[in-house]
Amino acid sequence: MDVSHDLAGNRLKLHTISQFAARGGGYDKRESSELIIGQDGYLNEDDFLGIGKRRNKPSKSDRTASTLKTEKLLNPHFILQQVIANPSLASVGSSEDVYPTGRRFSVADAMPVTIDRVRQTGKRMLIATSDWLKKSQGTRFHDAMVEKVEINDDWLAQWQKELEIDAAAHELLVIEDDVYPITLYIDKNTGLISKLRTMEWDVVFGDVPLEVKYDDWQDINGIMLPSRIRVAIAGAPRIDITRSELQSNPEFAANEFTPPDGVEYVHDQEVATRARYLSQSLLMFGAAGVGRPNIESIELKPGITLLYAAPADGIYTFVVEQENGIVVMEPGQNDLKGEEVIKWLSTNIADKPITHVVVSHHHNDHAAGIRPYIAVGAELVVHKAAEDFYITQTSRPESVVLKDALDRNPKPAKIIGVAEDQVFSIEDSRLPVDIYPLEMAHVPDMMFAFVRGDNVLYAGDLYISGLARDLRSEKKRAPEILPFHAA
Repeated sequence: MDVSHDLAGNRLKLHTISQFAARGGGYDKRESSELIIGQDGYLNEDDFLGIGKRRNKPSKSDRTASTLKTEKLLNPHFILQQVIANPSLASVGSSEDVYPTGRRFSVADAMPVTIDRVRQTGKRMLIATSDWLKKSQGTRFHDAMVEKVEINDDWLAQWQKELEIDAAAHELLVIEDDVYPITLYIDKNTGLISKLRTMEWDVVFGDVPLEVKYDDWQDINGIMLPSRIRVAIAGAPRIDITRSELQSNPEFAANEFTPPDGVEYVHDQEVATRARYLSQSLLMFGAAGVGRPNIESIELKPGITLLYAAPADGIYTFVVEQENGIVVMEPGQNDLKGEEVIKWLSTNIADKPITHVVVSHHHNDHAAGIRPYIAVGAELVVHKAAEDFYITQTSRPESVVLKDALDRNPKPAKIIGVAEDQVFSIEDSRLPVDIYPLEMAHVPDMMFAFVRGDNVLYAGDLYISGLARDLRSEKKRAPEILPFHAA
């Protein structure tokens, strides 16, 4: 990645080259550029699957805000600029001060870690603990999912140790921020910033600590800049940067920060503001974005509807209207989408409560938006193997960073865990729904729904077709490369 900041012009450009596992072995290369002028963002990239073919396009406001937030964290000079402009933002802190810490991940939360995967088979290469391997080895899921395991019981502890500093050897500067106060740890001997600490909000875990460690400072024409930066969310690694080259006051090309012709950025301040509060991991799979979406519908059959966040969504919400209530499956990742789905249902299916919300599997893009449904009294139906994950998500402390629907209207969660050899039935005179668990390579807690009355099956990530993606992205496969599937 090459990052260029024009501070006087309030302009930023990032040019990135990424590598992804290729279907025929080896790696594919993907290039992208992101330009931000003030708050206006522009992208020059294909989407991750290569389906969206328009390269020069406006950025979404949540992505633009997230990029600016990341650059602010990676470059504490920008925070100090704000303090110089308004010294009342800053106050002296103390290592004895008690700060809310948020939730830190345990080893079981953070591991195993996928370090690579074989694209033809979908099998993964992992860093894992010996305890995890002992429990996983010999299961059908393990045999179908794992290509290779590297055992490192101390992996997370080693990472966290690298973030540690001696707080007593530092002065603390606490800076007001619209999300949560930012604390800078400044080395008493060198005057350099060793660490930054703040908090942000995660849709699953609520308040999580965000820590940034700055190392290997270099004097670049009189400006001190860190060349090694590590960012942790909830005590687990998020970004690890080694800067190979640093310049101050470089000569930029005349067209370095020129937006593409004919592309108009439309700013959504509400979405941009919310994006600054959220854990950056939320933006990874958030096709629907982080703002409050418009909900569109597709009627499959009378009483059976798909709902989605317009104009684009990665996860469709499945709705079955029964005689005495509504069954919802697949909330997706954005909790605000859940709030808007609930509003849509109250308008279009009046006087019927949501009795059940069903989740296909625990991955965030499918399962992270359940809390609004708990707040309106729906029972949560999940695979027994992932029940602890949902207990954690629904019973977390009230957030101090960003209050969601369940914080505003707290209710105890009613969780139904479906064992691997069970079928859970939500009976109805016309549209009974059966929930089936299924062991497979994608996750050990997959479930799908079958509407018995109308022979409609709904599944999320139960089957992912490489053929369909090839067709949509217009990719041509070499004769020796088989189409890949995950099923």
